[in-house]
Amino acid sequence: MALILCGAYPLHAQSANNADDNNAPDIIVTGSSLRGVPAVGSNLISVGAEAIEDNAVQTVQQLLQTVPQIWGSNAAGQGAFASFDASGLAVPQIHGLGGANSSSTLVVIDGHRFPTMGVRRNLPDPNFIPPNAIQRVEVLAEGASSIYGSDAVAGVLNFITKRRFDGVELSGQAGFGKDYRTSSFSASLGKRWDDGGFAVFYNYSKRGDLLGADRPRTLPNQLANGGRNFGNFNCGPASFQAVGSSTIYLYPYSGAGMSNAQAGAPCEQASVTALIPKEKRNSLMVKADYEFSDNFRFNGDVVYSNRISDQRQSVGTITAKVFGAGNAATSQINPFFVAPTAAPLVNEGTVRFDGNELFPDGANVRSAIEVFYGFGNLEYDLDDNWRVTASLVSGVSTSSEVRTGELCGSCVNLALNGSTNGNGTLTQPAIPGTTLVVNNVPLTTANALDVWNPRATNRTSADVLKRIRDSRTFQRARQNLQQYTLKVDGALFALPAGDVKVAVGADMVKLSVDSDVAESNNTGPHSLSSSYNAYLYERTVKSLFGEMLLPVISEEMGIPGIRSLEFNVSGRYDHYDEFGSLFNPKIAFNWTVVEGLKIRGNYAESFVAPQFSTYGPDKLTGENGRSVDTYFGPQNGTLEIPLAKYPEARAIPGCNTVGQVTCTLGTASIAGMRLEGANPDVGPATGKAWAIGADFTPTFLPGLSASVTYWHNTLKGAAGSPPLAIVVNSDAFHDLLTIYPTGATPAQIEAYRGGRRQNSPLSAGTIYFGLDFRNYNVYTVFVEGVDWDVHYRHRTGWGSIRGGVSGTYKTRFDQTSGPGEPVFSILNKSRYLGTFPSIQTEIRADLGVEAGPFKATAFANYSGGYTFFNASAINPLVTENGIPVGGGDKVKSYTSVSLNLQYNLKDLLPIDATLFADVDNVFDAYPPFVNFNTGFDNFVTFPMGRVRRTAAALRPWSKVRAPAVPSAANEHGGGKRPSPVSCRRRPFHGRPLAGHRFRPRYMSPSRAPIRRLASMPTSSIAVAASRKASANGAPGKETGASLPVNSVNSEL
Repeated sequence: MALILCGAYPLHAQSANNADDNNAPDIIVTGSSLRGVPAVGSNLISVGAEAIEDNAVQTVQQLLQTVPQIWGSNAAGQGAFASFDASGLAVPQIHGLGGANSSSTLVVIDGHRFPTMGVRRNLPDPNFIPPNAIQRVEVLAEGASSIYGSDAVAGVLNFITKRRFDGVELSGQAGFGKDYRTSSFSASLGKRWDDGGFAVFYNYSKRGDLLGADRPRTLPNQLANGGRNFGNFNCGPASFQAVGSSTIYLYPYSGAGMSNAQAGAPCEQASVTALIPKEKRNSLMVKADYEFSDNFRFNGDVVYSNRISDQRQSVGTITAKVFGAGNAATSQINPFFVAPTAAPLVNEGTVRFDGNELFPDGANVRSAIEVFYGFGNLEYDLDDNWRVTASLVSGVSTSSEVRTGELCGSCVNLALNGSTNGNGTLTQPAIPGTTLVVNNVPLTTANALDVWNPRATNRTSADVLKRIRDSRTFQRARQNLQQYTLKVDGALFALPAGDVKVAVGADMVKLSVDSDVAESNNTGPHSLSSSYNAYLYERTVKSLFGEMLLPVISEEMGIPGIRSLEFNVSGRYDHYDEFGSLFNPKIAFNWTVVEGLKIRGNYAESFVAPQFSTYGPDKLTGENGRSVDTYFGPQNGTLEIPLAKYPEARAIPGCNTVGQVTCTLGTASIAGMRLEGANPDVGPATGKAWAIGADFTPTFLPGLSASVTYWHNTLKGAAGSPPLAIVVNSDAFHDLLTIYPTGATPAQIEAYRGGRRQNSPLSAGTIYFGLDFRNYNVYTVFVEGVDWDVHYRHRTGWGSIRGGVSGTYKTRFDQTSGPGEPVFSILNKSRYLGTFPSIQTEIRADLGVEAGPFKATAFANYSGGYTFFNASAINPLVTENGIPVGGGDKVKSYTSVSLNLQYNLKDLLPIDATLFADVDNVFDAYPPFVNFNTGFDNFVTFPMGRVRRTAAALRPWSKVRAPAVPSAANEHGGGKRPSPVSCRRRPFHGRPLAGHRFRPRYMSPSRAPIRRLASMPTSSIAVAASRKASANGAPGKETGASLPVNSVNSEL
């Protein structure tokens, strides 16, 4: 069947006996090491150039939102998503399987890896690719570690770029929404000659921020919407609460006061905080290829990208004890103290202050990512059959975060009560684990902070105002990648059904992360005294891989009910210098029953290697530095333990009442300590996946394509911090809670700390327990569901009508914490444990029409209703093990509609030009209410509102050439759909690593078919291509696809 490269639809494997033309350019396919063989048994979804145009995408993240199988189809498409990293990474996840610590979706470019990114994570963010350089995106939603190695448990996203571009194209876009602006510019330049060519792709994008005040329904007080008030008592000027009283007094402190009940909390900082950051991005890709001879060739890429985002933040809040006139702590009396009118003799209490009162300009968080990498690939044909391929990827990413303008916590405390601590204790060390004490006494009008008066009448000195914002913090990480690959592939021998093809190879990857952090050490202004820490992690992976295609039955054998049958077997051995070796196999089959109906299936084993931020040294060492995510400190918050599981706790005061079943730890009288962060005992998470599906492209109804796939995925041992309920109630993690029945001795406390950084002081009282909250292989999930796609294009005398629907429906999302632990369902729940989104239904539909130079396409994204299930849910029901058994907040479904209009002006102008008009969220639909501090669930939706965009694309110079048509012997060739606008640039690319190539037979050295077609009228070309596609089987599913007759020259 024909291979079409527009829209989103499956790509199917060619028959085993297709010949190979060594002089033709290669086509990249995903999920196979075999040249000439796309992934067997796979539901491979492709999002092509037309979908990129129709959705008016500015970023790769927005492009991925067009695929229902990728989590977050209705999210913002701007700023951090699914990464939880300070650098603002946006990380895609197939089927929502994975989290920040166990990203189970592998992202590659042209089949090879690129440097991971992040300040505290090691994650792949593909947004640095120039969108105008992307030819298509292929989504392989199944295990693929037998081809690619680590991370490919849920599947692979392969961004295939334009390899052979000849011409010039310029485009610009401007977008407008309520309180939101966006713009972008792209330029593409390429030149081809007989032996090679080059191409340059550049993109610049700029997007505005969106403040909480711009979307009032996102502010914390959700009482009017039927939810809770998530506000606080940190006000400007400050609120005041006297010692021993529950009454809160607000400025001007002349009233009777108010209750400290949460429902009445009057203040918030969300209105001055940006929901999404403003962003500027520059991306550049340069590609080149050259044929030294008929059997020796080179291709390579160089990519550079930088992205800077600025997110306005609240200056911050402070909660601290203060002293007034008459208090015994005379040196700590704040000269600006104001006692409430209703309690004039009060001279001690707690103030809760919002720093935005004094600094209305707010604070800023600047995150940046800079990426640079180079790729080179050499191919040498030993003969007409066997080829040797050697490739290299080398690159580095630098991710950073700089925070400025926020309150310096220790500075504010020093100016409020004379100590570095909120409790006002003059003898408490400023740096935990040391004896260093820093004080600022006596307090005077020159060195004290006034939080009792508004900005206009505030009495704080200019010097103090400057010092309390001296808070710059900085963190940066450089992540390096070098990958070396050598592969040999060809046909081993012939069977009656075709050639047995094999590929074998070796691969070595070197990874490193070099990070440094400058942050407060709690002794005052950061410019005068900060802590600095650095760490270096390194990893080397050596691999061997192999794959074989075994054709069993071909059409020529004439076996009823089996038009063709082929099997594919692959395996990969990976050795990590940290935790040893793994082997991952895969087996798959294609069974073509009759022409137009194919049954396919596969079974695969995969794995996810732990990130450096999860695995590694978790304490200060001279050789490796330390992990910035690991620390020792107090346990803040309570946990209820069953005394039957921890009988030694009965000796703790308060846990020894007769008949007592549980005991609450973490209270003021039963204090504890805690470890958190990286863990050298974390190992790889492993996966097992299988899928069975069918593709239907009936010959009796050309233009119709349908596919359905039932899939299963198990991810065992995903990394994360175990929830407290699981720790105290499970056998697997029981020992992470250590009880000291009579209190921990200083030696025991120091042994528990183990040389790790201490972030906060422990309680001055007795320490009765220690909680190990570091990362472990905690989660095992079992996920199943159905992916489907149905699309139809009907051609008319004036153009065509096309439409379809695709989606994913999960039938199972179970979770457990290990062998012997209960298995429970979290299907269709959001934010349970905050790791795996499990929204059951995601659907995307499209409907389009083409008439001459005009094209219109409408899209609808649908997310089904679900249960919101986190700590803020009104009525979550859980067992004693923390297992959800009911309740939670029911969230309504959400649908957004987008519209794209295009008009080609080449018949009206001397150059080829196209105008675009787009509207996202045409009906300005607002996300359904969720009882959360923002009123919506940003795992699923975002209140961007309606955004209108206009754009223009100019092609001032291009070579016009009719598309090639495949020969009858080749099942995979360039399909044909006439459109002067869509799918303009369709290069097929060389495949350096896994995700390999096949060479259409019709691209012979003489290019006779092209010359023959070039002499035909364009209407004849369209008919010929259409008939050829029909003869070989319809092209599979698509989201409104078309191929051009006249286009910028992108060699197929």
